[in-house]
Amino acid sequence: MNTKIFEKNINSLISSEYKNLKEKLLNYKELRYFTFNIGKDNLDINIIRRKDLKKMFNDPIKELNEKLELFQDKYIRYPSLFFYGIGNGIFYKAILANKVHKRIVVFEEEIELIYIVFNFVDFSVELSQGRFIIILNEEYNNVRANNLFSISGISLFLKLYNLHLFNDFYKNYEEKIKSINYINSKAIKNVALKQGNDPADAMQGMEQFVYNLPKMITHPSYTTLKEKRSKKGKTAIIVGTGPSLTKQLPLLKQYQDKVVIFCADSAYPILARENIKPDYVCMLERDEIVAECFNNDFGEFDKDILFIVASLVHKKTIEYLEKNKRSYILVSRALNFALSLGLNDFGYINGGFSVSHMAYELALNLKYENIILIGQDLAYGKDGNSHSKGFLHASYHDGHYERDFNKYTTLAYGGKDLVQSSFVWLLFKDYFENIIYSFKNQVNVYNATEGGARINGSIEKSFKELCETLLIKNIKKPLVKIKAFKKEKQYEIMLQAYKKIKKYIRLNENFIKKCKKVQKQIISITRYRQKYTLEEVCNALDDIKEMLESKKYLFLKEPMGPNLYHQEMQFNNIFVQNIKNDSDKQNKLIIWIYAHEAWIEDITNTAIIQNARLKTSIMPLQDLLEKKNLI
Repeated sequence: MNTKIFEKNINSLISSEYKNLKEKLLNYKELRYFTFNIGKDNLDINIIRRKDLKKMFNDPIKELNEKLELFQDKYIRYPSLFFYGIGNGIFYKAILANKVHKRIVVFEEEIELIYIVFNFVDFSVELSQGRFIIILNEEYNNVRANNLFSISGISLFLKLYNLHLFNDFYKNYEEKIKSINYINSKAIKNVALKQGNDPADAMQGMEQFVYNLPKMITHPSYTTLKEKRSKKGKTAIIVGTGPSLTKQLPLLKQYQDKVVIFCADSAYPILARENIKPDYVCMLERDEIVAECFNNDFGEFDKDILFIVASLVHKKTIEYLEKNKRSYILVSRALNFALSLGLNDFGYINGGFSVSHMAYELALNLKYENIILIGQDLAYGKDGNSHSKGFLHASYHDGHYERDFNKYTTLAYGGKDLVQSSFVWLLFKDYFENIIYSFKNQVNVYNATEGGARINGSIEKSFKELCETLLIKNIKKPLVKIKAFKKEKQYEIMLQAYKKIKKYIRLNENFIKKCKKVQKQIISITRYRQKYTLEEVCNALDDIKEMLESKKYLFLKEPMGPNLYHQEMQFNNIFVQNIKNDSDKQNKLIIWIYAHEAWIEDITNTAIIQNARLKTSIMPLQDLLEKKNLI
């Protein structure tokens, strides 16, 4: 065994994901289940399983060369490759010499095999660069899978995913392989869904964000909220609108003065009718129908409630808030257009997929030590109801129980039975489990829903027990008031945002001209009026893609993002085709150009629409600045 190589490999495990693996390897003292044999050639390393003397290879060098020949032919241009089984490590060291492979991911059940390989093969450079990723099966879960498939060099090539079996030695691990493939397939779906699938939806969010800028900037900032209200109590309750909520309301009313309450927009009217005052009401969605949750007048009840809404909400949301003189702030989501403006005081939240995810993130950022979930069923009730009694949009879900019945069953709260869920709720559940796992050392998360689906990672306890043990003292309410920036600073920020958006409009016009030029070049090829070489057209396409990837054009990515992502994934099979001769190269260039004809048309049209929307949505900001003689 080579202590020097082992130490180099161990010291290269710098990612936090490797913490447990590193500790296990450092504490490993002796080989118990495997041994090895080294021939005259340094590449002739065989692994032997002790219990049955089964050899990993019949002929290590011959099998290495055969495997290399296959992968250097069929997979030479694959940016990412996935394998089950670390083998003797030599194959991976060989294929990592190909710099096209940005990520090589290996799953392994036996830590002893990783230990052996770490003593023979120096992966220190590849490990530290993140090009070689080793995952011990027992440490793999949904959270790590989501992180893995979000990595650059993997996320854009999800359609090419295939878990290659290292060799026949690993056929005995069939159930482990199935389990990993199942986790990976879920992660691939989640990562793809996060990219969005509707450019119109993204365009709407961007347009409403720009339209709302004056309202956002003239109200208190998210930064101020965090500065003034962090650590104002130890425990927060997040109120969802699942079917189980109704039974928890009497206890929530009894203890409302002893805890800080965050509620979803749809839960707000339900709590108001019960005279349970939330401290925060959250809204995440951009659609007008969601705004109807605030189309009510509860008078004095609204005093001291802070409405925290995403800055891309529909204008009706703000109209309803202002009509009833409610206190509110707008918080930017961590989306490309908002990020490009750099208004950092007013952001950022990821928000997840649901308003309850948003509320959880807010509670986390306000440094609560305990978070209690109620009404977070993520499943249909036994009577088939989708939400609690009094839910505003209940009719919207008519027929959904019958539609989803037995298609999306999941483990119930308590872990004994199964409950009926839906595709969307299981997505919400996965996201909750991911964020709970990611921040498990910062906060205790208690699921007191007492119904619905089990949320793994949360601690299931009765709401009554949690109230009696955690909610002992009254919280000082109302919570400290927060103020907007002074007028001078508000106008400074508005002017900064206005100038940037006007610059984006000019940059976009330039981008559109370049796209139209490339469109003509592509048409000259596809309509057999060739004025340009294939290389010239492909280079022009590369230039457009480089513009889209640059920070300068980040503002374009939001409305284009969904189409760009999903179309680029469609091009992957072309991208990874191996070129063996000039004929292969010619054919690949032609196919590549034809495939991008619709792509360039889509992004050109999207850029044109974006500019038109920006010119309209910037008007409230422009009018305000003109009135103040600032432009």
